[in-house]
Amino acid sequence: MALAKNLSSSELPPTPGIGQHKHFGDRRSVKAQTFERKSVKFWVPLHRVTAVIEIVKKYVPISRRGVVHSIYFDNDESTMYSARLIRQGGSQLLRFRWYGDDQPQESGGVFIETKTHNNDRPSLKERFKLSPTSAYSFESGVDDMEVGKLGEKAGALAKKAREIMVKHKLHRVLRTEYYRTAFESSTQSDFRASLDQNVCFVKEESKESQGAGMSTSGPAWIFPHAVFELKISSEALERSKDVVQRFTDELVSVGGAVVAPKFSKFLSGYAAHYNDKAGVVPSWMSHEKIVAAVQGREAGGGGVQGGYESGMARRQAGQAGQATYDRVNDFKAERKAEKEAKKKDRGVDQKSIMANERTLLAWMRTTMLLLYGSSYFLDHDLDGGANKVLGWTGIVSSLGVVLWAQWRYNKRNNMLLRSEMDIAKYSDKYGTNFLVLCTIVCSVAGLIAYQKSVLTYNNWAYTYTERHGEGI
Repeated sequence: MALAKNLSSSELPPTPGIGQHKHFGDRRSVKAQTFERKSVKFWVPLHRVTAVIEIVKKYVPISRRGVVHSIYFDNDESTMYSARLIRQGGSQLLRFRWYGDDQPQESGGVFIETKTHNNDRPSLKERFKLSPTSAYSFESGVDDMEVGKLGEKAGALAKKAREIMVKHKLHRVLRTEYYRTAFESSTQSDFRASLDQNVCFVKEESKESQGAGMSTSGPAWIFPHAVFELKISSEALERSKDVVQRFTDELVSVGGAVVAPKFSKFLSGYAAHYNDKAGVVPSWMSHEKIVAAVQGREAGGGGVQGGYESGMARRQAGQAGQATYDRVNDFKAERKAEKEAKKKDRGVDQKSIMANERTLLAWMRTTMLLLYGSSYFLDHDLDGGANKVLGWTGIVSSLGVVLWAQWRYNKRNNMLLRSEMDIAKYSDKYGTNFLVLCTIVCSVAGLIAYQKSVLTYNNWAYTYTERHGEGI
């Protein structure tokens, strides 16, 4: 839990077991009405969800798990969609959100939320809570007694939401449902993370409030990835920049997560269900798996042609298997199976093969220099026949180095063909050291032999001059 500890001086409690997580409908989970934070989103392959959960739990504990329902609003001109798509400064988004059952309960209530995008500062999310009955009345343009009893801050937010609805003539356009695993410390809230699975986009075919009947039979489709979002306050990010960087690097390298900049559930659902109105769609909607999901080509028929019921069946089936994500044995088995699959599917890296060949050629060039130096010793006499010892030792060492280099080449080549990823096995701890030692010995001995040959020649020349009295 290194990240959470870095963000707060107080110790965090142990991560609760799966049966101890608070439900999203729990009132205690509501800590604030206004949030300013920076966020980054990732797509997580469905088969890597377990790995991501295990990674995040090392930094911050799981706080809640449950189903999240949201209803988004726009008008016939797609005003909210267009502004959010181009990330227009001050662009707003209105949604109703509740947790748990398909129908919002009086105990949990409905959150009415506004999100404001700012170009020069962190985005702002504001929300207030009403009972389901009051929320339906609020949507219909009627403020009942509960709205009048809101506090000063919540009342201001309600007035702001009402102005947005009236100004843009908003009505229901989209509903999202997904199973969320939330990560948050119980002692502070400036670092949050969430993992959304089985994200279902349902088209709201009725523009009017349906009162207690919140269900809809509109077409639906399932997003083909899980969505992980990291939310962190500016102050916490500044204090723990290095830890956050290590955390995100681990998500990508180990968890298989892919950074999804500017990704939005609202934009994704609206672009798929209102393609004729949207005009321009987000760039990620051209992703192959997303296209297949929207067109209903994936197994289960959960695309937009499949209808809400088939989408719900797939979502509930995914929730039924959620408990297995916390089983360490399943996690290890999944990792092992994935590694085996990668070994089968991964092609041979041609660049690595060629690099291995270049390494062998480099070793052979060096041994040729050693052989040349060794032959030099054989041609020059040294005291006590040292030249022969050095020469033959150099020749034998050169041949040994060549054989070693060939053996290492074959070994690396076989590892590349088997797609072994242990980098330590590719390094050579002994051959390079021996080669450097031979080069140093050969160079020093050659220098000594050269100096001795010069001295021998000078002595001979001096003796000749003394005897004959003339130059050579």
